[in-house]
Amino acid sequence: MKGRTPNSNENVVPLTGTNNPDALRERGKQLAADMKPDHLTKGGSKVYERIAPHVCNPLVARLSYHNLESFVLMCEALARHETLRKYLNTPGVGETYISETRNGEQIKNRPEVAQLNETFRQFLTVARDFGLTPAAERGLRANPAQGQLDLDEDDFA
Repeated sequence: MKGRTPNSNENVVPLTGTNNPDALRERGKQLAADMKPDHLTKGGSKVYERIAPHVCNPLVARLSYHNLESFVLMCEALARHETLRKYLNTPGVGETYISETRNGEQIKNRPEVAQLNETFRQFLTVARDFGLTPAAERGLRANPAQGQLDLDEDDFA
């Protein structure tokens, strides 16, 4: 490679990070707390506080300010899903009900079941974008970042 040889290391930034798991967890909690928006619902806030520190952990680093709104939508969808699941698990409620029609009794799904399925679909769609499903996580590991490609000079000959 041609070019001027640097005389000093003035443009080199030393690494100051640590690989201490406890320090990384604390850093993830702090980043999540700093990014937490004010407009979350009570349920969405609980989900955010449960998931965001793990996604903000520097080893994972999948949450940043430019994709925060997508993450908030995922948290809100999961909060609605959990509320609906809790309601349907209430004794005496269940996922079906019996309707008396002119043709006799019919077993029907509650409308909340359709809402439950829709909130799960919404959550899963965004969770895949963040690599929060096993298949999506494997996909992230299978595609290394450009600077991490293991290429030899013979690969281009």
